[in-house]
Formats: sequence, structure tokens, C-alpha cells
Amino acid sequence: MKTGFRIPKLSATAALLMLSFSALASPRSDEAVRESVLRLAAGDVPGAYEQARVAAAADQSSSKAFQQLARAAGAALDFPAAEAAASRAMELSGPTPALLCLRSEAHAGRGDFEGALADAQKAAAINPGSAQAVLRRALAKEGLGRPAEEVLADYLRAAELDVSHAALRDAAILRLAPPRRSSGGMGVLLGILAVSGLVGWAWGRWSGGSSEPEDLVASVAPRLPGTGLLAPREALRALSSVAASYPGPEGAFALAADLRERLTGRREAPKLPVGMEAFFERALNPDPQRRFRSGIELLGAFRSLVDPAVD
Repeated sequence: MKTGFRIPKLSATAALLMLSFSALASPRSDEAVRESVLRLAAGDVPGAYEQARVAAAADQSSSKAFQQLARAAGAALDFPAAEAAASRAMELSGPTPALLCLRSEAHAGRGDFEGALADAQKAAAINPGSAQAVLRRALAKEGLGRPAEEVLADYLRAAELDVSHAALRDAAILRLAPPRRSSGGMGVLLGILAVSGLVGWAWGRWSGGSSEPEDLVASVAPRLPGTGLLAPREALRALSSVAASYPGPEGAFALAADLRERLTGRREAPKLPVGMEAFFERALNPDPQRRFRSGIELLGAFRSLVDPAVD
């Protein structure tokens, strides 16, 4: 008889303990989310990522924690983790434009532009006035090689909804709008410069010359427009205007080298924030297989670092 009475007592005690731990977990999770947001804003991507993981572990029923985990993972270029976190957040709270945009960005980071487009379209269907959703749709369509008119329509609409996207719209017009007959010579000239730069790099490697990445940087021009130091958001706008013109790991490397120099005044500087250092470690890796695959992918990663998606 005593045993029969003890079982419900133990169950009640266990339930009370679980409720107590649950009550403690949420404040800890909220604190970790706030810390992650602050660290991400400061450019400390590894720290932001770690705090977001702490938040999600502390309260696995918190959509907010998993949403921040998706942001931080995307900024850390861990796109599979970002996709999984955004999906988990949607399981908990349902799909929202912000969560769908985060997952769209993660899909695009993995090169899955079909998935990126599907999520962007869902986000835009929920909120047609979401500039972020329309912009993600434009980026996904461009990645899929959709007709220029269709892609430009979304870039134009995104800029109408949010003027901060005007630079991306203008850059898209320059690279996607049909060239005028009088400007054809300039297009040919830029093509010759790009091809000659790559041929020179290949010749140097074949003939036993220096194969250092810096040789490639010197051979590809022009890169970021203008001169002088740039703030991160200014650098993002400048990078947006030329990223599509630099395909392949070699083009991404050339852009990254110029980007670093415009941010710091030198190509190799020790005083960048931790998150920026991690970005450039990948962008300037001597192994082409470990670099970003194109200027567009470089742009996406830099945008996640400088201007992550918000609610």
C-alpha cells in the first residue's frame, strides 16, 4: 500500500521540478538571444552563433531562439544549420515572412535557388508588402537565371517598398538591363579584360611562375568602384554593384581582396572584428575549393554579416 501511495507523490515532485526548470529556462534563453543579437551587431559572429545555440538549448520551444539561431548560423556561413533552425522556428510558431526569408537565404547559400525561390514566394504571398521577401525572390530568380525582365521587376518592387534596397536595384539594372548598342564596345572590353586576366593567371601557373593568389588579384580589374576607405554598409553597396560580374572562385577572391583593402586600408590587417576575420579567412583561402564560388555568393555572405535579416 505504501508503494502505491509513493508513486503519485514522486510523479508530482517530478512534475514540479520540470515546471521549475521550464520557468528558469525561458529567462536564460531570452538573455542569450539578446546577447547573440548584440554580438552579431558588433561583428562577433562566432560569439553570436554560440549564444544563439545556448538560447535554443535552454528553451527548445522558443521560436525566437531558433530564429536568432538561423540568423547567426547564416552569418557564420553555416547554411545547413541556418536552414534547420529556421524550419524548427516555423514548426513552433508557423511560417512568417521573416522566417521564410531566413530559410530562403540559407537555401541560396547552399546553392539551392529553387528552394530559395519557393520560400521567398511564400513570404511574399503572406505579406506582399514585405520588401525583404520581394528582394529574396529577386535574388533567387537571378540565381536560377530567370529572364532579366522578371528579375528586374522584383528588384524594382523591393526598392519601392524599402528605399534602402535602391543600391541593389541600381546594380541589378546595370548588370541585367539589355545593353544599348553604343555601349557594346565597353561590354566587349570588360570581357577581354576579365578573360585576359584569367588567361594570364593560368599561364603563370602552367609555366611554373608564382601561383600565389595575390598574382590573380593584380590581374583582374576593375573591382569595387571608387577609391578610399569604406564603412561596412558602404562596402556592401559597392560590392552589390559588381558582384555578378565576377563568376567563379577566382573572381570572388579578387573581389574579397579589394573589399578588405577598402575596409582597412590594407589587404592584410589584424584589427578586423572576429566575424569579419572568419569571412575573409574563407574568402581569401589559397585553395580555390574552399573559397566562395562566385561574386554573388561572396555578396550574400557579406550581406548576412553586415546587414542580417530582421523581423
